Amino acid sequence: MRKKHQHSLDSQVGRLKKVVKDILGGGLWGLKKDSEKFTHEEILFLFARVFPVFGIDYIKEVRTEYPDCICVKEGREIGIEFEPALSSFRDHPKKDDLSKCQCIVCWKDDLELYNPMREEIEKNGIEVLELQKLYEEGKVKTRKTSLVVDQALIDGLTENQLKVLKAFIDANKHLLTKDEIAEATGVHGKSLGGPLGGFVILGKSMVDWIVRKRPDRVTWEFNKKHRDKIIATLKKFGI
Repeated sequence: MRKKHQHSLDSQVGRLKKVVKDILGGGLWGLKKDSEKFTHEEILFLFARVFPVFGIDYIKEVRTEYPDCICVKEGREIGIEFEPALSSFRDHPKKDDLSKCQCIVCWKDDLELYNPMREEIEKNGIEVLELQKLYEEGKVKTRKTSLVVDQALIDGLTENQLKVLKAFIDANKHLLTKDEIAEATGVHGKSLGGPLGGFVILGKSMVDWIVRKRPDRVTWEFNKKHRDKIIATLKKFGI
């Protein structure tokens, strides 16, 4: 089933590449075009390159009706609307349709803090994902290697990193805050920041990840598929 979804996504991205190349002549990759004039199709293309960063499992459907896209996040379908700027969201849905959209992906969040539209978006629990920060911080330029999470890699983690992994396993949770990790491990401050930062750096150079920081910048997520390998390492080193 996963391969089917991946094939579908690859086909969608392939078509989008052609659309964007026809419009920009390939300039989008380097963001050479005036970003204030991005189209819906270009925003979708930019999103398709980085959607896993936002914790989205896969893109299920791209369509012409509202909302623009259906994705799966944590096993649940969500509707996504694409906008070059958040303020342009006002031109599309009626209030009765807001429940169909759980997320807005925009290049730039240009709404004032107390703008009535922002209040309406927040009241309906609609998440806003801003692509500009992600691209301008260079987070999408890192090339992944073929390095995979195997037993040898986990065995090579630091003691404090293994303590972090043990915290997730002992709690039987895939999401923990930094404070919860600190309390469970007894590791605090810079002593904890180093191991967590190491997971982030490791994830940027791999096609996979073990622990990553969530977009809310508060919680950390554990990749449960590596649970058995991690338990084996913890037993091996008596942690």
